[in-house]
Amino acid sequence: MPIYEYTCESCSHTHDAMRTIASRDEPIECPECGSSECKRNITSALGAVDTTLTPDKATGGQFSQLMDKMKRSSTKDAHATLDRASSRNAGMWGNN
Repeated sequence: MPIYEYTCESCSHTHDAMRTIASRDEPIECPECGSSECKRNITSALGAVDTTLTPDKATGGQFSQLMDKMKRSSTKDAHATLDRASSRNAGMWGNN
């Protein structure tokens, strides 16, 4: 669910609220003064990308455990495919 930023027209307090897209423009109460005269602000999306993110880092090491378990229960023919899937880029960008 998206987080929207609102500013109270009565007291100028700015606050965030997690709301569905359908309810984003419905009246919302100001947590500071209690007024329902809050307007949604237009803000830019903010995000960051971890360029060192690996499947293991994202899952706390469980990804490698799962891949090892799959390898033990599969035929040797499938090992190369599983190795490629468990690599950092999962065989994308022509590095098959």
